[in-house]
Amino acid sequence: MAEVKRRTQAERREQAEARLLDQAVKLVGKLGYDGFTLADVAETAGYSRGLPAHYFGSKEELLARVAEHVIGSYNEGAGNISSYERGLPTLVALVRKYVKGHGVEIRTLQILITQALVIPRLRKTIAKLNAEGKKNIEAEIRIGIEQGNIRPDIDPTAHAAVIYSFLRGQMAFAALNKSFDQNAAGEEFVSCMCARLQPN
Repeated sequence: MAEVKRRTQAERREQAEARLLDQAVKLVGKLGYDGFTLADVAETAGYSRGLPAHYFGSKEELLARVAEHVIGSYNEGAGNISSYERGLPTLVALVRKYVKGHGVEIRTLQILITQALVIPRLRKTIAKLNAEGKKNIEAEIRIGIEQGNIRPDIDPTAHAAVIYSFLRGQMAFAALNKSFDQNAAGEEFVSCMCARLQPN
């Protein structure tokens, strides 16, 4: 008879945290920042009411982790671009994959970004995530310059800020307006980006 492998305490905790974060994403997206409690997160995830407080300490800490979770998921959705040529082709692929969106996750992240204006713990997390995202785009621009598919006179820092601002901004439109066509906006942005960055 095959022996059933028992999960370690660390594995159980990891699974529980993931379920709590997934439920928190849904609750934020549906009810807003103030529309639920830590106990609500626990109950919808199928755990005891005190577990989120035990794992995360506070609602602010939980939502900081939710922001990281959503960005991680978004980055996974924008993944599979390693097969593209580095530089401009990778940036084009990134924009196109990013604007496809992830339903409730878009609304959740936009709510958390707005709340970050008044909640210091969340502000610190969002600022860190924004800095990392912008830095990654800046690095890709520099690679494109080295490889010759991006103009050498382009300012990587400034253009990374423009690209990242578009990615964040289109999320806000999508969260507030269901008729907003992210794909169309993305294609228009790609056209402008290529016209600006491509060598003559």
